This record gives sequence, C-alpha cells and structure tokens, in this order.
Amino acid sequence: MKLLKKVIATLLACTMLLSTGCGTTTPDNSTANNEKTADEKEESIRVITYFAGSDTWAPTWKEVIAEYMTDHPNITIIDESVPTAGTSDVFRPKMNADITAKTPADCALYFNGTDAEPLYKSGLYVTWDEILNDDPEWRDLFLPAALEAGKTNGEISNLPYIGSFEGLIYNKAIFDEYNLEYPTNWENIIKACQVLSTESDYIPLSNSLLRVTALFDCILLAEVGPEKRNEYMDSSWGQALDHIKELYDAGAFPKDAATLALADVRAMFAEGKAAMMFDGSWVLSSIEDNPDMRMISCPVFEDGTGDEGAVIADYASGWYMSRDAYERSSATLDFIKFMCSPETLSRFIEVGGYSAMKIETSENTKPVNVSAAEMMAAATQMVSPINQSMNREVYNTFSGNIVLVCEGEKTSEELLQESRDMLANIETQE
Repeated sequence: MKLLKKVIATLLACTMLLSTGCGTTTPDNSTANNEKTADEKEESIRVITYFAGSDTWAPTWKEVIAEYMTDHPNITIIDESVPTAGTSDVFRPKMNADITAKTPADCALYFNGTDAEPLYKSGLYVTWDEILNDDPEWRDLFLPAALEAGKTNGEISNLPYIGSFEGLIYNKAIFDEYNLEYPTNWENIIKACQVLSTESDYIPLSNSLLRVTALFDCILLAEVGPEKRNEYMDSSWGQALDHIKELYDAGAFPKDAATLALADVRAMFAEGKAAMMFDGSWVLSSIEDNPDMRMISCPVFEDGTGDEGAVIADYASGWYMSRDAYERSSATLDFIKFMCSPETLSRFIEVGGYSAMKIETSENTKPVNVSAAEMMAAATQMVSPINQSMNREVYNTFSGNIVLVCEGEKTSEELLQESRDMLANIETQE
C-alpha cells in the first residue's frame, strides 16, 4: 500500500512538472521559463531625444515617460536626452559617438536629411517599411507626406514626429497703434521699420544677426523660389542678402543684433517690445496668450522669382529604433508605438509644432496658432530649412558673415564667392 502511494505521488509530481515545462527546452522569451509573461518581463529601454534643457517639449516629454513607466511597471525608461540648441549642441556628438562605438540607444528621436545618413549607413538601425506594412492600421495614422520625409535612400529610416515651419510673426496691435499697414508685402515691412525705428521705442524686427536661420530662410525662399534655393550660393542669392541689408539700413534690428542670442530677441518679442520677428513654430507657445499675434509666410518680392504660398516647413526629426532592441523583444517597438499615437503626439502639438499624424485640433486654438494653421493650409509647397540639406560647416560660416554684408564690409557677391570656394574645397577633400 505504501509503495502504491509513492508511485501515485511520483506520477502526480511529474504530471505537474510536465505541465509547467518540465523536461522541455523553451526560448527565453516564452512564458514557460518565466514567472511573468512577456508583456510583464522587466526590461530597460535606453532612449535619447533632444527634449532636454530649455527645449520647448522637455516638460511634456518628462510627463509622458513618467506616466508610461507608471502604466508599465516592468519597463524602465533610461532617458539619455541632451540639448541640441545653439552652442549647447551635445546631441549630434553623442549620437555619432554611439554609432562609432556600435552602442546605439534602443530608440532615438533624431534628425532627418544629411544627419540621417550616418545612422542609415551604420546598419545599426531598422528601416520601417516592413514593420509599418505589418501594422497597416498604425501606418495609416501617419500623413503620407510625413513618411516621405522620413526616407533615406528610398527606405523609411525614421518615423517623422513633430513638424516645424517658419514665417513672419507680427504684433498687429503695434501696427494699429501707429496706423501702419500689416506686413503683407515688402513695402509695408520697410515702412514699418522706418517709422518704428524713428518714432517709437519699439524694435521693428526682433531678429539676431548672430543666428539668422529663419530670417535668411524665409527671405531667400521668397526671393528666389524653391528651385534656385537648392542651387547653393547661386548669384541670385545675392538679392536675398541685399534685402537683409535693406532691413538693416531701415533700422529694423535691435541694438547689438550681431551678438544677441536667440533667447534674447525672442524674449523681446514675447514681451511686446517688438513689432515683427522671423521665427518658427517652436516659439508660438511663448506668445500664444497674446491675442494680437499673427503668423504669415514671407511676402514674395517683385524683383525675384519666389512663389506665393511656398513656406519653410519640414519634419526635421523622427524616431529610430536599433536592430538589437527590435530583435531583443517587442518592448522598444511598443514604446515607439505609444509615442507615435495620436493621443500622445497631440500632447506635444499642444505645446507647438505640426503633427506627422492625423490628430484632431482643439476648439480653443489661440489666434496666432489659427493664423499659422491658415498659412500651412494655404501652402502650395513645403521646403525644408536650408541648413538641413546644405553642408553644415559652409552654411554656419556663410550665415555668420551675413552681418558683414549688412555693415558694408563685404558685398553679397563677395560673401557668396567665399562660400562657393569653401564648398568646393570640402567637396575636393571628400
């Protein structure tokens, strides 16, 4: 009898063990060898973005990833985000160092254009075409133009996220105060600069000549149009430079414009000390509470070949995912799908930017955002910022010397020729 009981106990024990995987070999990511399911498996995800420092979206980013970890207690987001603005750009060097060391973060919100080439060529990151096709419902949430912007060599190397646009922002209350016509043509802009610089304490145009990206971008596009704009340092660019000098001669810029930081000129405009500013969608959140702010595209010039309705707009960055993370588990892809959802992205767009996905707009949209949306809706063509495609070293040197044209130390053609020579030398070395 005792022997029979031992046999029965042994059989029961083996049955229980077999039902839980005893005597079998299973993959590590199966539930058989883990007390937790795959969805509950503890995992860390290394993420790098530019949502850091004083970046507009940094607070929203912190909130979102904190909430994600609360809702997914098995996931730890290791946030390696670093600043990318101005002289504090440690973002590109960090990404390049990780690529060189072959230790990429699991996912990254990084730049498109020429900046995407090293990531694509490294082979360390997935391309998204097949992944998107495997989930057509998710794929169809993206705007087709956005996915096109994420392509490198014909493949979707990144998922565009927040778009940006540039234009002329103005405070219509100041124009009304001095009975000035709104800056819908160049003559109105010059007249406003002349009147306000001599008859008021207002700064006509709150832009820096140290960092001229939006100023030069908008005026160049309005002067030469999309095609000539892509012919780097073409002689026609000289007309755009001469228009900036015309602004300078009309007293448009604040004192010390050659040394003022972007943060300073933006603060002047937000505080109501200036009438106009060429800048981008990233500043709208700082001025949206002023009901007198409006945004329009730079008006075209009669002496140029610019196209009415063409605007500077781009999805300059997108989400990348490392091959190692994709092959390791679904955790990183799940996190990116969470970030690239209309619900999450709409929280970032409330702060600023142009959505790469189909999201609903709020009924409480502020006037300046309404005008910006109207500008984008009327756009006949979207052209990415010139510094996204042009050699960065040449562009930075060129743009940094525009002030010399304004001050009469160089002619526009002299500056263009110097830049052509510099570009030619770099191409020869390559």
